[in-house]
Amino acid sequence: MMRSKWKVAGLLSLAFASPVFAQSPASERDLQLLRLMGTPIGALSPISLPMPASRNHNYFIGRFQTGQRRSSGGTNLAAAAVGVDLQYRGGSIYGLTAGYQERECRFAEGESCGGHALFGARAQVNLITGGSAMAGMLRDNSTTSTFGTEIGFGYAPNVSDGMNACTIDFGLPFSVAKRRQRPRFVTYITPGMVWDMSCRSGGPPTKKSYFTGFGIGLQQVGNRSLDIYLGMQKVFRPGVGNQLGISVTYVRLP
Repeated sequence: MMRSKWKVAGLLSLAFASPVFAQSPASERDLQLLRLMGTPIGALSPISLPMPASRNHNYFIGRFQTGQRRSSGGTNLAAAAVGVDLQYRGGSIYGLTAGYQERECRFAEGESCGGHALFGARAQVNLITGGSAMAGMLRDNSTTSTFGTEIGFGYAPNVSDGMNACTIDFGLPFSVAKRRQRPRFVTYITPGMVWDMSCRSGGPPTKKSYFTGFGIGLQQVGNRSLDIYLGMQKVFRPGVGNQLGISVTYVRLP
């Protein structure tokens, strides 16, 4: 009897003294958030629609984007990526993106810390370009506005143990630029919706969310090729938090 008591006491002391190695698995909500925030649409800051250029040429654009999203729980997800875009005949944009996202260890219970790669493809089509109406509102004849549509596809492997992330997003970007001075000042808004899914790798069902991106920028900084943007994004889903990032683009002129 005395020996049994000592065994019980020993087991209790080990339970309290040793660290807990077993962790609860991440919830369905946390896994969906990891999918949404792990691809370019959720990880990187938005960029303005390009201003229309000469339709006699195609333009190649190099791009560097960053993004830092602070979740409602206080943890950070930081990402950086590079990309290349083709502006076809001075109008619509078709681009590819590749980057990396780093996640803090305490983002979700049961999830390991570390990071993962992310990839994306995006098409932006200029629908309406005008100046007279917006110029009249702002009392500046140099003002131009561009309204368009965009669709994007994102992929990120191993955002969680054994789960990949895929996203499809659709947006209606709108930008306004004042062209009188150089650098040109531009402001923009990018509302849209996004679907996140697990790419047949197991995980929660597909989830739809709405988002709004907005920002300001300076175009033709120092020369006609360099643009700099400060963008923010808000996804209307609990726990996502807000995102902030800086982006730089460089246009190869003919």
